[in-house]
This record gives sequence, structure tokens and C-alpha cells, in this order.
Amino acid sequence: MSESSGDGAVSSDDPYVIKADIEQTRAQLAQTVDALAGKLDVKAQARTKLHEAQLRANTTYQKARSSAPEPVQRALDGAQQAARPVVAKAAEDKKRTAMIAAGFVLLLLVLRRSRRRPDDE
Repeated sequence: MSESSGDGAVSSDDPYVIKADIEQTRAQLAQTVDALAGKLDVKAQARTKLHEAQLRANTTYQKARSSAPEPVQRALDGAQQAARPVVAKAAEDKKRTAMIAAGFVLLLLVLRRSRRRPDDE
């Protein structure tokens, strides 16, 4: 026989009911832990906010662009085409900078390792 106490807990001698209650409690606890972990993950929150802001900015830009007069839209198209090489160059510079930094780190590791070896005199 199963009885419900005032706090929502089920009191029963049936092991299946007890096991089901334990599983339900575990599931609720897992949801609570996941929710708390999400609130504590500042990086994920920042990424989410950044993504939302980017979507809002893009939507606002598209609305403003579509409501702009034709000459303004043509000027924006020209500016976008002119900016493409600059954006590509910036991406290339990022890669080049990363490669230089990686080479520098590798050089430091090699130098550090060579200094640790005892001299063969």
C-alpha cells in the first residue's frame, strides 16, 4: 500500500515503488545540477549573449538596408565588395601571426630542452 505524506514523498513497502521514487528524485536532481552548472558557466553565457547580440545586429542591419533607398543599397554593395579583400587579408594575418607564435614557442621549448642537458666534457 502506498501513502503520500504532506511533503509529496511516497511511503511504501513495495520495493518497485521505492525504486521508482528514487529514480524520479535522481532525475530531478540531475536537472537541478545541470541548471546550476549552466548558471555558473560564464563562458557559455557570454557566448550565448554574443550570439544573440550578433543575431539582433544582423536583423537590424537587414531591416535598415532593405528600407534604404536604392542608391544607398548600391553604395552598401560597393562597400561590401571593397571590404572583401581587407577581410581576407585580416584572416590571413591571423593565421600568419598564429604560425609565428607557434614557431616562437617551439623555439623556446627547444632552447629550454638544450639547456637542461648536461655538458659532455
